[in-house]
Amino acid sequence: MIICAQGREGMATQTGRRLSRWSRWLVAALLVATVGGGAGFAAPAAGSGLGPAVEQWRQLAAGDSYNCAVRADASLWCWGANGQGQLGNDAPTFDPQAAPVQVEPGSQWRSVRPGKGTHTCGIRTDGSLWCWGSNWAGQVGDGTQTSRYAPVAVGVGFSWLVMATGNSHTCAIRDDATLWCWGQNHVGQLGDGTQTDRLTPVQIGVGESWVEVSAGWGHTCARRVDATMWCWGLGARVGDGTNAQRLSPVQIGAGFGWTQVTTGYDHTCAIRADATLWCWGYPGSALGDGTGESRLSPVQVAGGGAWATVEPGYWHTCGLRTDASLWCWGANIRGEVGDGTYSSQLSPVPVAADQTWAQLGGGLDHNCAVRSDSTVWCWGSNDGGAIGQRPRVGERNVPTRALLL
Repeated sequence: MIICAQGREGMATQTGRRLSRWSRWLVAALLVATVGGGAGFAAPAAGSGLGPAVEQWRQLAAGDSYNCAVRADASLWCWGANGQGQLGNDAPTFDPQAAPVQVEPGSQWRSVRPGKGTHTCGIRTDGSLWCWGSNWAGQVGDGTQTSRYAPVAVGVGFSWLVMATGNSHTCAIRDDATLWCWGQNHVGQLGDGTQTDRLTPVQIGVGESWVEVSAGWGHTCARRVDATMWCWGLGARVGDGTNAQRLSPVQIGAGFGWTQVTTGYDHTCAIRADATLWCWGYPGSALGDGTGESRLSPVQVAGGGAWATVEPGYWHTCGLRTDASLWCWGANIRGEVGDGTYSSQLSPVPVAADQTWAQLGGGLDHNCAVRSDSTVWCWGSNDGGAIGQRPRVGERNVPTRALLL
């Protein structure tokens, strides 16, 4: 399983184009997670209709009380909250869905990213970029402020590799390694040097080559091909040691090579080339350094270990280590840490320690993950059916098999 960028998007071959020199950099920068099997731990509810492990999920990502995933056949499915059409099923009503609904049957998808608000974007296997959902600030990117309840094409005529969806802004990288952002920009989260909302993509960091981007609530972070990390936007989330607002990219963690950066709502975590994990921002409990204090610059997550991927949520964070074990920490009001309690954890604790995991998606106050047998398990808040359980309320404080196809 190849894991890349915000939401660990699966990499696919570029259609009709040769792999350029920078693309080989990108491939080298991706994290490859190989995992083994494991036993069950939270059995499906009686009468759920769940049979053997038949789901084959290529890529999974979690957003604000909803999730989307691409199956092995390249079909796209979403479930959970749907108040702004973020599930993309073009339904006449915006009913939440505890079980997946297919997005544009017949279309073929490579990757998807639910937002930290109520919009979603995905990249099809032909490299085209599509977005849908809330569009009040232009976050869909089609040149309007009209919400879209089914996918609309963005940046037509170009091939796209990865994308990131924040609260009300979006960023994406083309196959020429250029970075483009659009949507809300009131705190400089687009990085174009202004605070002007953009209804269509604008280029960021002209002249630079980018391999990864991740969008938070009011900030954005990205990596260049030289493994340097850059962030911009609102205050402490940026990580440059100040509370200053940054309207264009500033370098973070200079002197180190970074293999992944992922933004939460108000905090960010990143993995160095030595597989150590570092976080900054607030609240302090989500940073995992054992102190509970907010940080203006990167601080190492406690407990050591070699990390493969990380997914910050709202007030919590989860990550996978290179041994395919799952760890979470932070606020635990809705059981989002997944350790069987509702107690906050200031440093990483193991989750379902007898299992191995292949993918991870971190949402607002829930998480979903793909186990090594390709089944999907979720925990935390079930508002809107986010963790795939009926009724669409309550929560689970341990991973529970989702009601998927």
